[in-house]
Amino acid sequence: MSRTAWERWIFCAVSFVLLFFAAMCRPTIYGNSPGEITRYLRREMADRGTGPTQLLAVEDEGADRFAAFQGEKRPDERYIVRFRQNEDGDYEAYGHPDWMYGPYPVRGVYSQPLWGDSGAREVCYAVWNESEKLAEVRLRVDDGPEESVSIPAPPSLTIWRTGILTPGAKNCPDV
Repeated sequence: MSRTAWERWIFCAVSFVLLFFAAMCRPTIYGNSPGEITRYLRREMADRGTGPTQLLAVEDEGADRFAAFQGEKRPDERYIVRFRQNEDGDYEAYGHPDWMYGPYPVRGVYSQPLWGDSGAREVCYAVWNESEKLAEVRLRVDDGPEESVSIPAPPSLTIWRTGILTPGAKNCPDV
């Protein structure tokens, strides 16, 4: 092999490796604004067949930010994603978007338990309300007492923190 051919071969190989790593690199998209959340959802939901997403609500609860959204191709389905605030103050996606169960028992009501592990294993319960009929939800975790959670007028996203997971317990609210 001549020197020129060898240099071309090395150049092509290095270029291929650089292109491969550039294609595989996915920069972190934070959830600091509705625009960034929409961009994150576009990337995460691309392979789920929901089509373009519409952001319905963004709710801050402590160090967490929750976003409820729907897909254009499946307008009766709702999804939720959780962002945790890091030490720099940015909201990083925590897990992947979750499908919300519903609409039940009232048309326009969707719910989803959300587990977290940020040192203490906590459980949150998210309720997305599009119904004028819903004013409160009664929840019971494990064998604990039943609690009532007020639900604001629609459209609204309510986050209820159920507490800390206990080893061996179900910790899944009964609605």
